[in-house]
Amino acid sequence: MDMTEFDDVPGADQAFDASDAALLARVAALDERLDPVPDGLTERSLFAMTLAGLEAEVMELQVVEAPVGSVRSDAPVETRTITFTHERLTVMIALSAGGDRDTVRVDGWLAPAAPLAIELRRPDEDPRTTTSDEDGRFVIDDVPRGPASLLIRQGETPVTTPVVEL
Repeated sequence: MDMTEFDDVPGADQAFDASDAALLARVAALDERLDPVPDGLTERSLFAMTLAGLEAEVMELQVVEAPVGSVRSDAPVETRTITFTHERLTVMIALSAGGDRDTVRVDGWLAPAAPLAIELRRPDEDPRTTTSDEDGRFVIDDVPRGPASLLIRQGETPVTTPVVEL
């Protein structure tokens, strides 16, 4: 930046003082009031970066089905079924109401069916682990709503789903 463009600014040649600090504090407060950082942005960003750093192959979001008739309503659409595909594995999850209104139950199926270790990953929480049965079925109860992904340990390289909002 060329500092000569500030030569004609009154006080530009003076040292930074308490009035400058007070002015910057007022600008910061105004910025915070008019354009605050969205709630959870830091956590979601760190979660996304953590997932990106995993040495896992990422699945592709294939199908999202919403309840019939929900497209034009003012109520938020709650996803019911999500399918993820990868060359080695397909994962379908069905979401239903959990034990309370802030949680969901995740019912899942793997194809090809096999007993595999599964981790549900969420920001600021330890992963929840479960194992699918011989038919590839698994259940994770009372998952807090919000961003999450699944990591399936299949072979040497795990497979992960993209982050979705539960």
